[in-house]
Amino acid sequence: MDNGYIIWSFQGKQISQQSFETFYQFQWRPREKLFNKKETAEVSKNLKKYEKQFNAFDEAKKRKLRLEETRGKRKNRSAFRATLARLKEIRSNMKQERMALLNGYDSEDESNFTTKEVTIETILSSKEELVY
Repeated sequence: MDNGYIIWSFQGKQISQQSFETFYQFQWRPREKLFNKKETAEVSKNLKKYEKQFNAFDEAKKRKLRLEETRGKRKNRSAFRATLARLKEIRSNMKQERMALLNGYDSEDESNFTTKEVTIETILSSKEELVY
């Protein structure tokens, strides 16, 4: 990363990453203590409960992102299939015109073609050894 910043948690997990074309300075200062000792002890005691809440929220957010991504993929796939069907329809409509231009010859008919299989073998080198 050339211009930007990355924020990491104290556990080493990447929280956020931002890139900018013109980024010159980043200033940060720690906050003052938000809790007194009693509140800090209470939060530490109920950490598992909070962790479950936050994990459930994170999972819901991830699920929502996956659903949006899946919807986008489905939309792109259906658009591609619609375009493909439209082009096939155009090609089939033009078949009669092609056959008329080729004096009745159907270039899509496989029976109009002959297939020959040719195998060519070449010896690159040979060496004779006497075995006793």
